[in-house]
Amino acid sequence: MTPEELKVFKASSLKSIRDYHRGLISELGIPDTDFNMKMAFYNKTGEMVVGIFASEFNKEKGFFFELITRDLKPADPNRIVYRIAPSVEFEEEYELNEKGSYLVPISELRVVNPESVAISGLSAVTSSDGFALASKFPVTQEPVIQTYKAPSAMEDAPYSDMTIRDYYAIQTNKPVSAKNWLNDLIKSNK
Repeated sequence: MTPEELKVFKASSLKSIRDYHRGLISELGIPDTDFNMKMAFYNKTGEMVVGIFASEFNKEKGFFFELITRDLKPADPNRIVYRIAPSVEFEEEYELNEKGSYLVPISELRVVNPESVAISGLSAVTSSDGFALASKFPVTQEPVIQTYKAPSAMEDAPYSDMTIRDYYAIQTNKPVSAKNWLNDLIKSNK
């Protein structure tokens, strides 16, 4: 895919995600630019994170997004929407990566409940931590995120499917791949 084709594909994928969540965006009263797509990945310590830019922490009503896979498809079959609340302290709270975004752990993301928004509007998002709309994940629960799997039990994946991240995971013996099966294999050899 050429850079121009990739740009068109990304724009099309983002439009599709925004169209899918059009009702929620409308209920929240936010502009389309405050709703985007993000890809989760593992940081250096093996924790699943998402990159949030400084401008996204500065959105008046918060920044909303859906997690996607590497091929820009929804990562979760439930199409969960997440929110990052506005913050002026994000620089102290989160690590800045080389791409200029701040690494926010998945476990700290707020889940948006579209039904609560439909009933309460934006007040469901801006009320205290006790509300049903944007509660933190329990520490033991991770969202369902599609990742790559080996073709079948004990069958090896094709070498052509190896990414730079996979190579790094293998060479450093750290479970940082986007492929759960590879991370599990690395963890089992420690």
